[in-house]
Amino acid sequence: MYVVFMLNRRVIFVNSAAENTNSCGSILSIFNPDKKTLKELPKFIKAHNEVEEVMLVSDDVEALWIRFCLNYFEVLSAGGMVLNSKNKVLWINRNNHWDLPKGKVEPGESLEDAAMREVSEETGIENLQVTGDLATTYHTYDIDGVVHLKTTFWFSMQHKGGDTVGIPQAIEGITEVKWLKNPVPKKIWDSTYGSIRIVVNAFINRSI
Repeated sequence: MYVVFMLNRRVIFVNSAAENTNSCGSILSIFNPDKKTLKELPKFIKAHNEVEEVMLVSDDVEALWIRFCLNYFEVLSAGGMVLNSKNKVLWINRNNHWDLPKGKVEPGESLEDAAMREVSEETGIENLQVTGDLATTYHTYDIDGVVHLKTTFWFSMQHKGGDTVGIPQAIEGITEVKWLKNPVPKKIWDSTYGSIRIVVNAFINRSI
């Protein structure tokens, strides 16, 4: 199963044998979508605020996913959920949304190195160590009429210090760097993205 976020709404790719694939209320199920439907999906979601979630149903989810990806300019990204010695997580405020640090992978760079570099650049926090794989998220966005699909590989990380004061990377729209304990305050949870909630939940479930 794949989950892609469009305008912070979930588009789920599921097998036709899965249960609960019928349209219901704010959830729309589309069975065996053709090329035109896949291509026009971003416009459809933008025009229908009442649709909170879309399920794309197919007998061959992998083939459907490949056809979907062909409509996008793909961007590879990496990021980290950083835990310090006080069991606090490193958060950033980017463009008035709470987020976790991440960024594009440079040519020839490993995913782990890219994740640590981006965390350091966006937060000013160093002395990082990757402790494991965490999650992979997908979201789409539009730049000058070109639709992009960003795949972000997330890693759990350890910062050897405590509540080290971070330096927000202003050029990236970051205004605040903050260490917070889980669970984070509701106002921060409500302000973040669906894809970030997947990462946080993956970390919490792995720690149980």
